Amino acid sequence: MPIFEFRCKKCNYVFEEFVFLSKTNFDDLICPECGEMNAEKLMSAFSSSGASLSSGYAAPASSCGSGGFS
Repeated sequence: MPIFEFRCKKCNYVFEEFVFLSKTNFDDLICPECGEMNAEKLMSAFSSSGASLSSGYAAPASSCGSGGFS
């Protein structure tokens, strides 16, 4: 069950919730701050697709030469 981030449409409180993958309607989620049953699913960087590191950044090499594995 993945964790999604939501924002309450009434008070703008942002919260996380475990949600079944088959669920598509999030209007029945209850805001833990104000109790309103109306939330919008937020898009997070983690759940975005197509993201890549185009700057050519590479992690620094280990000084031991084997990457820490023997």
